[in-house]
Amino acid sequence: MKKINMFLKNKKNYGLFLVFELALLSFVAASDTSAATHTLTLTSSGSQSINVSASSGTAISSDSINVATTCRYGYNFTLSTSVSNNNLYLNGDISNNASGTYFSPVDGSTALNAATNKWGYYYNSNASNTPTSTSVFSPVPTLSSPATIKTPLTTPASSNINDNFKIYYGVNSAPSMSIGTYKMIPDTNNSNNDGTLVYTATVADTCMRYTVHFSPTSIFEGNTLSGTGTMSDQTIYEGVATPLTTNGFTAPSGYYFIGWNTAQDGSGTSYTDGQSVTDLTAAGNTITLYAQWNDCPNENICYFPNVTNPTDIEGEMGHQPILGTDTSIDLWAPNYKRSGYGFIAWNTKKDGTGTNYGPNQTLELTAGQYTNNRLKLYAKWVASTGNMQGWTGCSSMSIGDVTALKDTRDNDVYAVAKLADGKCWMIENLRLDDSATLSTSNTHNPSLPLTNTDGSTSNHLSPTTNPIQTAWCQESTASCYDKSMLATNNTTLFVNNNASNYSASDNVYSYGNYYNWYSATAGNGRYSTSPNNTSVTGDICPVGWHLPKGGDSDNIANSEFAQLDIALGGTGRGSYSNTTPTGSVMSMRYRVYPNNIVYSGGMGGQTILGRNAVGYLKSPTAYSNAYNSYSLAVYNSQDNSVAPGSVVHNKSAGHPVRCVFGN
Repeated sequence: MKKINMFLKNKKNYGLFLVFELALLSFVAASDTSAATHTLTLTSSGSQSINVSASSGTAISSDSINVATTCRYGYNFTLSTSVSNNNLYLNGDISNNASGTYFSPVDGSTALNAATNKWGYYYNSNASNTPTSTSVFSPVPTLSSPATIKTPLTTPASSNINDNFKIYYGVNSAPSMSIGTYKMIPDTNNSNNDGTLVYTATVADTCMRYTVHFSPTSIFEGNTLSGTGTMSDQTIYEGVATPLTTNGFTAPSGYYFIGWNTAQDGSGTSYTDGQSVTDLTAAGNTITLYAQWNDCPNENICYFPNVTNPTDIEGEMGHQPILGTDTSIDLWAPNYKRSGYGFIAWNTKKDGTGTNYGPNQTLELTAGQYTNNRLKLYAKWVASTGNMQGWTGCSSMSIGDVTALKDTRDNDVYAVAKLADGKCWMIENLRLDDSATLSTSNTHNPSLPLTNTDGSTSNHLSPTTNPIQTAWCQESTASCYDKSMLATNNTTLFVNNNASNYSASDNVYSYGNYYNWYSATAGNGRYSTSPNNTSVTGDICPVGWHLPKGGDSDNIANSEFAQLDIALGGTGRGSYSNTTPTGSVMSMRYRVYPNNIVYSGGMGGQTILGRNAVGYLKSPTAYSNAYNSYSLAVYNSQDNSVAPGSVVHNKSAGHPVRCVFGN
């Protein structure tokens, strides 16, 4: 403890005569190795003495005191004198008092007016609470017996301390006492003491500081990463809650600042940017906080292709923001394509041993479920085990098993799963385009050649060529398909349907291509097909596979969409399977792994209708008029309903295609 004595000696007036000026004091605790500067300011209003103006009665004087300190634990404040006794003498002259003292100290337990020839001091932090003769005064301290005015706080203050108070001095004189000024006198045994009253301010031992050092270097997934820039050390008072300095480092390329940690590898205690902290370490010590870099920023869902060699992947994906108001969120479908592999699911671990999520699966957000609302999802791939054409492996698979097969027409690979109905389905949308040649040996009973919009014929699909047409491929003989026209953030529609938007980095592969009924049925289903011809004999699926059938509620036994719906717990009927006891979970069941139904929408002009609101799958089953056909619809609406193959669309509408094994 280091004491700071503040007094001004007045050699003309010995005794209780106090004069104080503004003082600015530097304090460094002996154990504070940071050698930080502590400021204490003590101010007095001026000199005071006890003046008796009548032969008897009470006299009270005061001194206004202000103490300000940056030590939030406060300070010790004591009152002492440089004399051995605290008696008062007329004019501070012992020769005037040959018979002894005129005034002697009070006992500290009775009111001032209850004693004769007594004096003392009175302290109250409320400066407006002025004492009277009935107040109990305390004995004025001596050199050997100082008085404590204020002690340090047991818990730190919330801000710097600025105390204002008064110290009162009072006397109660007996009748016929001399009128004049009364003071203490110097200690005759010590010629160096003149009797001047002394205020002593002692900064609390607990007012210590420690240092926080910020490091830009940390270890992420075994790699040492370092940000750039500099940050000054931060000095914090022990016991005082203080916000950490906000991050001033620049993140390494491709990484984001997510907070601080006491360990480089993030295994220690974590702190958020600017978090209020108390006692990170003992006073006088230094603690290092390491900037934590991550490839996924806070408040986001991040999607990763999960490959060792980046050249193995086509496509890009952004980060999906999580808002503070979100209670649930629909995951994005993948925008990645990996040669020789099929996409199975999103997984919470790189090695695929975590939780599987399907594209567009609804994720319920619970407070504290994810660190800083940050979730990292990794693409889960399965390598091709053979060709779709000529495959016979469905019977050996169990429900829920997943494999991947290659379509020999364009060598694209698709994940295939055995779903709840016991059938093997593609769990990715078809991406076949005009680069593939259709033939009876690789396609399910095609009607070749296909007739293009200009009247020419070929064994290739003909893409949409007019990006501003008001309806999508209305021509009765159009062999029309289109790509998804979605940007890599998985939400933005392209304004123009041009070649640059078909590049690999812009193509959203999991949404596949969009096919009108003529293309989806590989030329078998004409725009004006007779209503009596409810199901065509061929389609765009690989040989050995076919488009799943749809139909109205009277024909659910013949509808493969309806049978799948029943296997998943629905009724297979109508447009609202969620009216069953299973409730609104029906739509969600279609979107969990391994079902993987996505909100693909339908093409309309140069937009995608129902994007992130409804997922359609094409059926080869015609409706009861010449112009419509059935499709499966999975809705993302308040009721999360499912229409298992009974939704009717114009045959010119563009929908994704999935194939089911078997002819």
